[in-house]
Amino acid sequence: MKLIKYDFVRCKILPFFAYWLIKIISSTLRIKYINREIFEKNISGDKKVLLAFWHQRQFSLVNSHKDFKICLITSLSKDGDIQTAIMQKFGYKCVRGSSSKGGVSALKAAIREVLGGYNMAIAVDGPRGPIYEVKDGILFIAKVCNSIIIPVTSSVRKAIVFRKAWDRYILPLPFSSVVIVYGNPIKINKDDDIEKKRYELKMELDRITKIADNKANFYDKIV
Repeated sequence: MKLIKYDFVRCKILPFFAYWLIKIISSTLRIKYINREIFEKNISGDKKVLLAFWHQRQFSLVNSHKDFKICLITSLSKDGDIQTAIMQKFGYKCVRGSSSKGGVSALKAAIREVLGGYNMAIAVDGPRGPIYEVKDGILFIAKVCNSIIIPVTSSVRKAIVFRKAWDRYILPLPFSSVVIVYGNPIKINKDDDIEKKRYELKMELDRITKIADNKANFYDKIV
């Protein structure tokens, strides 16, 4: 009985409140987009798009990208159960897996979704880091599916930063100004060196993140 109650709270109650918390905070944010035309041009094209972002910067991207037929990879952990329930409420499709557990099956499922018509959004250093280090998953999917990677990041004027978390997660404060920046598209051809493409993606994400922080005048309250 206790287990049933725990599962109900974890899979129903917590996602419900988290969903509305994200919705309410997001509705107060004043978002400025930079290079949005890169995203709009490619998302309406023939090839499917893989949005690449740092795990730390995902909050402001959730509500602002919910209407583009996007699939996510969520972990198989208990936290992943909660995340999956939340993202599904926003209209995202989720496949389960991570680099430590269920990774191969998650990649296969992600490839099926992309080939079936979905775009993808992937925290490229998730789910557990190291922070700001691009993992193989998105590169492999892009190569197999002939998809375009679009780096995207966000920054905010005022936020709470959870310094003890592995990703130093950024939670925007209500009514803050947010900047979302899209980077140059990255294409991976069959014969491309994956390590060079990994470095290219990391450098582009680092570059646009600096732009976002500067434009937002990023100031955080440490937690």
